[in-house]
Order: sequence, then C-alpha cells, then structure tokens
Amino acid sequence: MSFAVEMLKKLTSAYNRSDVMKIEAGETPSTNIGKLFHLAGWGFDIIRDQTEKVRLWDNLDAMKGKHLDRYGADFGVIRGESSDEIFRIMIKVKIIAMLAAGNLDTVILSAASLFGVNAEDVKAEEVYPSKIYLYIDEDKLDEEHKSVADVIAGLMARIKSAGVGIRIFYRTYFSSNKNLYLATLTSQNVKLCARPDASNKYVTLDTPIKAAAATLEVIKVQFAATQQNMS
Repeated sequence: MSFAVEMLKKLTSAYNRSDVMKIEAGETPSTNIGKLFHLAGWGFDIIRDQTEKVRLWDNLDAMKGKHLDRYGADFGVIRGESSDEIFRIMIKVKIIAMLAAGNLDTVILSAASLFGVNAEDVKAEEVYPSKIYLYIDEDKLDEEHKSVADVIAGLMARIKSAGVGIRIFYRTYFSSNKNLYLATLTSQNVKLCARPDASNKYVTLDTPIKAAAATLEVIKVQFAATQQNMS
C-alpha cells in the first residue's frame, strides 16, 4: 500500500474516498487534497523502497558485486577470481575464525552457518586421536551449497584448533523392497495294493510306490530402511 493511500484513508469520514479508489487503480486523483497527498506519498514511497534496498543489501547473503568487495575488504579478504558465492563463504570463514574458540560447539555452529543448515542438522563425532567427523544430511543442502561444498570443507580447517583433523561427510538414506522366493520340497508316500483276480486268488502282491511332488511357497519379506554414511 502506498503512502498516499494510507494518508487518504486516515482522513475523517467527511472526505470523499473516490481518490483512494483512483490511486489504487493507477489513476490520477481528482481533488486537490488527493493530488497533494499523491505527490507527497510518491516521495515517501521512493524513500521507503531505497531504505528497504539498503536493509537487504546489508545482509551478507544478499550482497553482490562491488558492494560485496567493499564488505570483504573491511575484513581483509580479497576476492581474486572467486564468484560471489565463494567470496561470501570466504568472508564468513574469516569472521568466524576471528570469533571462534576452536571447541566442538564452535565447529558445529560454523559448519551449520557455512552450509546454510540448522545446527541440529550437523552431527559431530570425536574420533581418537584428535579428529572430528561432521555428518550433514544431503537433503538439507540446496544446490548452491552443494556446488561449493568442497571449498567449504577446505576452509573449515581455519576454524578448528591447531593439530585437530576434520572430515565432513554427506549422510544419505535409502530403502528398497525386494521379492524373495524360497522353495521347499515335500514328499508324499502313496501305497498301492494290487489284488489278483479269482483265477489266481492265492497270490497277493503289495508293491509300495513312493512319489515326491515339489511345491513352491512364496514368502514376502520387507526390510526396514537402513542408514549408511557416505563421504
């Protein structure tokens, strides 16, 4: 909402609101008070827009070009051939290194800031002797941070304490379903008894016949999701 509309709406009910509708429709107001407020509001709108740009560009993640160069120079960081994305990370590393205590909490918070994730998304493991492994879920990273992950990993060495090694791993999750068929054999014994006819009624012959028939039992097994760390 423009300042002109805001000012006109604050007038008493005795004022005709037709200029408010005209300004909102992009038309020129017709009354003198409407024209005066429209002119004053136009200037205030410009001031507000420029102030908002200054506020946004004061954010390191939004800075670009020469403004970013001047900000980096304040901390003694030279751009060289680096892109804006890499240069921002270099500035952040320099600022964090100036304030870092070198302990584990500082390393976790620094990694979260550089990778653009929350601190709880970074898991740390202290490995003997004098190593720190950091695990970050890959699906938490955006494409911009993925493209410069190697640079961030290299710059993290400036934040840790001297003599402490550090490694950063992407952690991914996957699951799959497979059909597993198991076949077991069952045996059925069939006994046949052959009796002679009346002409040879004193002869009896029992011949056991064993026949085996295979049956297939299908068993569906579903495995739960497993977790695997990948560097």
